[in-house]
Order: sequence, then structure tokens, then C-alpha cells
Amino acid sequence: MTTIKIPLGAEELSLPLPDGWTVVGTVRPVSHPKLAHVGGRLVDALDHPIGSSGSTTAVPLRDRDLRHKRIVLCVDDISRPTPTRVFFGALLDYLLAHGATPANMSILFGLGVHRDMTPEEARHKLGAVDLRGIPWHNHAFHDESQLAHLGTTSRGTHVSVNHRLVAADLIITVGAIEPHLLLGFGGGCKMIIPGLASAQTIAENHMQGVSPDKYNYVGTSESPMRLDLEEGAKMLGKEIFIVNAVMNEEMEICQFYAGDPIRAHREGIEFSRSLCERPVAGPVDVVITASNPMNADLRQAMKCVGNTQESVRPGGLIIGLLECRHGIGDVTVPPKSLPNGLLRFVLKTIGRKHVLGFIDTFRKDAGIEERFLSHFSAQLALRNQIFVYAPTLPADTGRKLGIFVQFAALEKMMAAARRSAPREARVLVYPYGGATYPKVAPQTS
Repeated sequence: MTTIKIPLGAEELSLPLPDGWTVVGTVRPVSHPKLAHVGGRLVDALDHPIGSSGSTTAVPLRDRDLRHKRIVLCVDDISRPTPTRVFFGALLDYLLAHGATPANMSILFGLGVHRDMTPEEARHKLGAVDLRGIPWHNHAFHDESQLAHLGTTSRGTHVSVNHRLVAADLIITVGAIEPHLLLGFGGGCKMIIPGLASAQTIAENHMQGVSPDKYNYVGTSESPMRLDLEEGAKMLGKEIFIVNAVMNEEMEICQFYAGDPIRAHREGIEFSRSLCERPVAGPVDVVITASNPMNADLRQAMKCVGNTQESVRPGGLIIGLLECRHGIGDVTVPPKSLPNGLLRFVLKTIGRKHVLGFIDTFRKDAGIEERFLSHFSAQLALRNQIFVYAPTLPADTGRKLGIFVQFAALEKMMAAARRSAPREARVLVYPYGGATYPKVAPQTS
């Protein structure tokens, strides 16, 4: 019997593979050293920003008449992996040193439809920084008095955003470029839409990524949702400057991309792709994927399943090893759900084209993100059997959600896997599934 060892957070798990299973590859992201001097590299990126299409350079941030501009710093919330606390102080120091005044500055947390950040969470996100009296605000997606309507995109999304963006002269979005299941990659104007948009805008933008044939966009540069949100952000008619970090598999910053919200973002994507996109010969019968380094909660940890799904054949088995340091996080557990086996039977019976209608019927009370995530999760469950080992989650999480089968013991999970997969299964292992996605070689007949 072959035993493989996979790190999960601070532990190392030992998985005994059934006799006959063959590991055909262990897929890891390309390792890249962290920046030795984060502050210095940030300043260099701000002084030498990436310009718009057709321009090789852009005006350095220091030369943008900061003294006379109303500046809004848009920062992602505590549920996102960006290590903002590592460099936010350096960014603030830079702005103030080059003329920006605290009285003309504010910080907006791009919550989307997430809950408000607490003062403690805001301090954790921004780091031990003297804000010099600069106020911070939680975005209120549901408060019409705090929103401004801009128009409608060519794809039909009604665009309403936080009114502070409309009042700003310079919008600086602070985030990370990393693989993203809905958009292809995070970062760029995502901080504005959906981060600082209305409920209707968020819902309509999210639905750009819903179709019977395509629901997973990881690794895509210009998904429909991405192009739609960028069109919506342009409606502001404001100067938008991005400050995006790219992290390695240990969540350490290894590069900054700053400047034009489109071109700088696309260059950052290419660098992120060089680390995270790995060639595989697949598809295989079984994928074993660990949530590293996206170990914060269930929402982040499940990325490892979506990231790696394309490398397992339809009907194959995905085994997810999830750390979930903060448990279930802000995932809403429905009051009722079908058991996993029955759910997959129903989904197979109705077919891909009717999954969204089924979700809307079965989850009439679902909120904006719940509706989309329920559709995404149902499509995952329809395509593959999913087993999960997540010792920090409540034991009944899998039963309540219905989309995966949860196991309390590795031995029982692997025994069930032996019964579910072919006797001579071909296996791919992803020790850092949260930061890796496959480029599957075309199959020849």
C-alpha cells in the first residue's frame, strides 16, 4: 500500500492509497522567493507604474498633484487573502510624503455583500498603522442613500456604486491578483465591482458568469464577469490606480503591479499565471487536493476543489483536504438540503441547463452570493463526486450543504474512495490546490 504525505496548515497528513491506485503526478505551483524589501519594491512600483494600452509608461503616483485631490483608498475585507497589513503603511507614507492630505483622504472596505468589518478586523487588515485621522468606512451595499447610479453596461448590468467613489478625484484600489473561480483572477477593478457596488449590480454582474456550459473561469484573463465589471468601473470617469500584490504559495508577496487598472492588471495576471498554471496530461480518475494556502475558512478552502476540477474526468472523484482555520466563515448554511447522493441524482436527471432554475426553486430565500455560489457548487457536484476531510468544520456541514460528503477520519474517507473510484485509478495530487490550477493537455482520439 502506498502512503502519500500532504501538508495541511501546520500538520502533515498521511493518506494510505488503495492498492491499484497510481499517482501519475504531484502538481505544485512554481516556487518564487518573497520580496526582501516590500516597502522599497512598493515605492518602485508606484514610481514606475504600468500605463494604459499603447503607452509604455504612466505618470508616477507622486506626480499626480496629490495635494489637491480627494483620494479614496479601496481595500478588500478580512475574508480576502491580500496581506494588506504588510504594505499599507508604506503606501500611506508614500501618499502623505508626496502631498496627499489626511483631510482629503478616506479608506473604503470593499465588502460586496459581506458583513461589516469590526474595528479589530480593520486594524488587523491594515496593520499597525497610524492613519493620521484618515477615516475608514464599511461599504453598505443595501443603503440606497450611500449609492450613486451610473448607467447600464452593454451586458445589461445596472451600475450603482458607493457615493464616495463619485466624489473622489483619485481612486486607489488595493488588492491581490490570484486565481479566482468566477473571474479567472482577482484584483484590478474587482474592488469597485462587486466590492463597492449595490446589491443589484453585484447580482447582475455575478450572473455574467452563469451558463449551463461554463461556470468555472479559473485561469481566464477576460471572463464575461471581468469585462462587465471593468466596463462598469469606467462609467465613473475617474482616475483609477491599482496597487495589486501577487503572492507565492506561502502567501508571501513576491511582486507588485501598479498603475492602469486594465493593463497593469493583465501584466499581473501573466506573472500570477506563470506561478499557478501547471501543465497536466489528465484528466485522471481521482484528484487529491489540499486547500493550502487558502486555509482561512470554508469559502476560501473550497477553492482547491474548483481550481483543480478540470484535471479529473467527469464522474471522477475529488478528495478535498481542507484546513478552515476559522471554521465555516460567512458561508450560509441552508435550513434544508438534499442528501449528497439524492442531490447528485436530481442534478443528473434535470441536466446542466436547468441547475439554476432548480436552485431558484429550492433556495427561494437565497441572497445574492448564495444564489451564485449555490449554482457553482451544484455544478461542481453534478460533474464530480466530492469527498471532504475538514476536521475544524462542524461534523454535519457536509450533510447540511449537500454538495460534498464529509468524513471525520481519513481512514474512512479512503475506504469510501476505494469503493467509489476504479480499482486501478490514476491519481493527481495537489499539495497547494488553493494556489494551483491545471492546464490540461488536449486529448487525442
